[in-house]
Amino acid sequence: MNRLFILLVICLVFFVSACGRKTQPVPTEEWTQLASMPTARSENAAAVVGQTIYVSGGFGGEKKLEAYNTTTDSWKALADLPQPRHHLMSASYDGRVYIFGGASSLVNWTPRAEAWAYDPTIDSWTEIAIMPEPRLAGAAVTLDEYIYVVGGTGGSNALLRYDPARDEWTELAALSESREHTAAAALDGKIYALGGRWSDAGELTSVEVYDPVSDSWTSAPSMQTARGGFAAVTVDAKIYVLGGEVLTGANQALKSIEIFDPQRGTWELGPNLPLGLHGVPVVNVDGVIYVLGGADRAGSISNQGLVFSLKP
Repeated sequence: MNRLFILLVICLVFFVSACGRKTQPVPTEEWTQLASMPTARSENAAAVVGQTIYVSGGFGGEKKLEAYNTTTDSWKALADLPQPRHHLMSASYDGRVYIFGGASSLVNWTPRAEAWAYDPTIDSWTEIAIMPEPRLAGAAVTLDEYIYVVGGTGGSNALLRYDPARDEWTELAALSESREHTAAAALDGKIYALGGRWSDAGELTSVEVYDPVSDSWTSAPSMQTARGGFAAVTVDAKIYVLGGEVLTGANQALKSIEIFDPQRGTWELGPNLPLGLHGVPVVNVDGVIYVLGGADRAGSISNQGLVFSLKP
């Protein structure tokens, strides 16, 4: 009888404890591993033209441009970047790939302001208008007929807008909070600046939203996890935030994914990455998320060169 009583007490304690915890549903989506990058690298950039993903620069491939064909699961080496770059920003517009800023080498972290456009039809780079100020470890995002460079170090907090048709730059309203190793995404005609880190503030959870109509930033719901060196992408009218690292306190590369639903104004957990990754670009091709390269140890150049896809 005493043993039965003890078992009942243990079960009751476990039941009460379980009821007091909030549980998260286990995501059912599965990642698919694809053909690895010919050049393993991190702190690289990526942009999409058609069905092809163009991966530029990064530690381990500072001058490399390689193209991944999502239809054939194959890679191709293309014309080298005009100058070596890591922590650069990249976006595409009207069939061309654009790269901005970054730094030139592992020993030289001076932010740069040069920018170039790549034409896939002739496998060639063209120098374009220099940015108003240098930027390193920011983010680039295309919205309507412009490309925006968000955050980063090397200059002010101003949002930089590039007009590909006129080859001109415009300085717009500054971010409310300084952020580098940040990510950005376009959604519903606005630009989201997400997390990142800054000096003594460490990694950030905060989110700001830019309205091109009013040229102003407003606060949005914060992410659940503070992270820098991560990636963000818009899929099916939601923003996916993937991976990153935490250098404040216990160093760790993050597997976690968060998804922002603008209709609810909430963040929820998504399916974890297969491994923790930071300094990794992520893109959307026809509703499929592609993760390209990155490093698996926080604060370290541990390039993996792995490629994964997920259909949410």
